[in-house]
Amino acid sequence: MMLGFADIFFGGTACLPAQNKPVSALPAAEKLNEQEMRGEGLFLQRCSLCHLPRKLKFGSPPVIGPSLSGQFKDSTPDQQKILRGFILKGGPDMPGFQYGLEPKELEDLIAFLKTL
Repeated sequence: MMLGFADIFFGGTACLPAQNKPVSALPAAEKLNEQEMRGEGLFLQRCSLCHLPRKLKFGSPPVIGPSLSGQFKDSTPDQQKILRGFILKGGPDMPGFQYGLEPKELEDLIAFLKTL
């Protein structure tokens, strides 16, 4: 008997039990709300190249930007305003994202940065 795509990926008899877990059972989903999860996606897409540590292997480039872990956990509204401006305008070693992020995306990103 040959199984089709839908049988394998959408609940057919060939699915593994571990693959049937709902998304909310994943550890990261339990910790982040919807806005923070959207911000995490933006962070991974736009910021992680420079701001996430790499497992340095021979020939891999070093991390360019600083680690953001814990930097914005207890940030005040004034500090968040400065952060917004820096993300939008950039700096000497960081590009600005004023043309690449919608206002809602910026708020999502900041919500995620506060969870690091």
